[in-house]
Amino acid sequence: MVSTGEITQKQAQEIARQMSQECVARRLRQVNRTITRLYDEALRPYGLTVNQLNILAVIISETQIRPGQLGQTLGMEKSTVSRTVDRMVSKGWLKIAAGEDSRTQLLSVTRKGQQLLLTVTPTWDTLQAGVLTSDSGDNILQMLALSDEPTSTAEADQPPSANDFYL
Repeated sequence: MVSTGEITQKQAQEIARQMSQECVARRLRQVNRTITRLYDEALRPYGLTVNQLNILAVIISETQIRPGQLGQTLGMEKSTVSRTVDRMVSKGWLKIAAGEDSRTQLLSVTRKGQQLLLTVTPTWDTLQAGVLTSDSGDNILQMLALSDEPTSTAEADQPPSANDFYL
């Protein structure tokens, strides 16, 4: 390990290049953003996001669920659950009922929300089938692969387009 005072500009650039090429966290975040963008673009005509679709699916599969449980199941922050549920209630997709006591609430999906899930299922099926490989041969898993080849500056500045992964 080289002490901070001894690192040259060239060494720092090499370390940064290695980190930018090999960082699993960066690659996973990049894949996550690309997949989210892909799903959100496909679901936009229905007025739905992939986050909202996941909420619908979880609540329907559970019949009813407390907001805290929903957040734990989906790994969402409490404020994100609250904000997203409020929007979904205002669109008529979810309803909130009193729980066992005055401190708890139960979320359930309305008929409108159930119909929305059924309506978007063919779009979701197509996305699921096509997300790993597109017609151009791109594979979302390739975004995670480590490469020894340096990425050009222009390529590094451009995030992958969700369009690259459509069927």
